[in-house]
Amino acid sequence: MSSKSDKEKNLFKKLTALPYLLVLLALLMPLANVSCSAKDDSKPIAQMTLYQIASGVNLDDAIESSALKQMNRMVKENPKVLDHFKTQMPNFPKMEPVHHLYGIIAAVVLAAVFAWIVPLASTVMGLLSMVSLWSLLMKLSQIGGTLGIPLLKVEGGVGLYCASFLILIGTAMNIATLVRPMVIARRERKKAKASS
Repeated sequence: MSSKSDKEKNLFKKLTALPYLLVLLALLMPLANVSCSAKDDSKPIAQMTLYQIASGVNLDDAIESSALKQMNRMVKENPKVLDHFKTQMPNFPKMEPVHHLYGIIAAVVLAAVFAWIVPLASTVMGLLSMVSLWSLLMKLSQIGGTLGIPLLKVEGGVGLYCASFLILIGTAMNIATLVRPMVIARRERKKAKASS
């Protein structure tokens, strides 16, 4: 009975890494949606994944064609707008790469690896990566104001919500891995008391 229980425990511990590995796929989906906040139901004019943001987004490629035309019209009509954009983004229309975002990916991979070894460390790494993803979204939401376009609204994309959900599933599985031995030990103590 004990060997079967140990096999189940080891299998569950190995499966705990799966949600963290699926986060890497979730980050292929849009992390942030940029839309015009003038309308509540406005369609996104740009959707970016974590990998695009980390390697540097080219706004000419990322922005929807109608919004890109408006941006180019603004630049043509007022050359000072281009100067303002260039002060905020020196390589405009390409955003600067944010290489430290690869640290979030490394944290997710470490969470998956630690799920096999130390579930508590896995939980910490997973939660840190989730907090980092949401703080990235907050930083992105400030870009519209710094560019001088307060109408831009940045919201979480499906990739952010999916990654957060998977991290929470991995966290719950890690907590179950940590709590299960304590529950089994308590049951055995109760059985020992009842039999004596």
